[in-house]
Amino acid sequence: MRTIPAYIAAAVLAVSGATFVGCDRDQSASTSTTTTNSSSGTSSTDTRTTGQKVGDNLNAAADKTKDVAKRTGEEVSDAAQTAGGKIKNTVGGFTGANANRVPNLISNVTEAALTKDGLDDVAERFVDADRNRIGKGDLTSGNEQLNNLVASIAADWKAKYNTDFDIHEEDKVFSSQFMTAMTGEIPKGAAGVDVKVDTDRKLGGGTETNVDVDRKSGVDSPNSASADTNRNDPGRNISTLNIPASHGAPALTVPLIHEASGWKIDVPDTLDAAKLRSNLIAHLTEVQNMKAQWPSDANEAYRAVAHHVLMAVMDKPAK
Repeated sequence: MRTIPAYIAAAVLAVSGATFVGCDRDQSASTSTTTTNSSSGTSSTDTRTTGQKVGDNLNAAADKTKDVAKRTGEEVSDAAQTAGGKIKNTVGGFTGANANRVPNLISNVTEAALTKDGLDDVAERFVDADRNRIGKGDLTSGNEQLNNLVASIAADWKAKYNTDFDIHEEDKVFSSQFMTAMTGEIPKGAAGVDVKVDTDRKLGGGTETNVDVDRKSGVDSPNSASADTNRNDPGRNISTLNIPASHGAPALTVPLIHEASGWKIDVPDTLDAAKLRSNLIAHLTEVQNMKAQWPSDANEAYRAVAHHVLMAVMDKPAK
């Protein structure tokens, strides 16, 4: 329910209060009033009783109050819409706590990718199933090429922007200038019954039909794959980030799932430890090769690097 600000509500009450002060409280029930029409010079007698006069004054007061409240409501609505638009433009579609948490997630995964031996820290930003799968690979050794690349970018960054690669104003950097978002919840029926029907041709002619029924209870058992992915939990918050083409990189969509520890990136199942490493090497090499075209604005440059890091974790090619 929209709440009218206190100072506006006070204005409404002040108007109605001033109107009630104008009520004729000292007249008796038999009092009549004579008024003169200044234009014609004629006079007329007001024969209304005090009760009728009070009633008429109350009605007039109510009408004035309604008019003020209506105008106030319109002003509040316009102000709210304007403020809402500013919020959306500022945080790329997220509101409330998510306005900071999602840009913070993008900042963290980008900074981890630009940190020596930060590969395991990158994977920590993925959903349960992905980080468990990728964590089975070797993330702590064989990173010499990636570390050398990170060091080279850090030196060039320092030389150009006179600062370390350190994103301070996440909500400003990763605002609607960088991404927009569609948010929602996993629907109630998501944990129902999945039925897959496959029809195969037999060697001798004819067909064979296989029906696979997966009955989901809606309550994940601790060690099940669905418990890992969190993709079939009704009511769970999900989101899709939409990043338009920019800085020579194509448009990208990044799915997110909200876990107990916050928003996480739902990376493709094709991504493993070796591919994550090679993808980051390819994309950061692209970033390094374009250092002559790095934007003069450091925040815009942060967006360019983040775009490539997110392409890497979404298993997209560098070119």
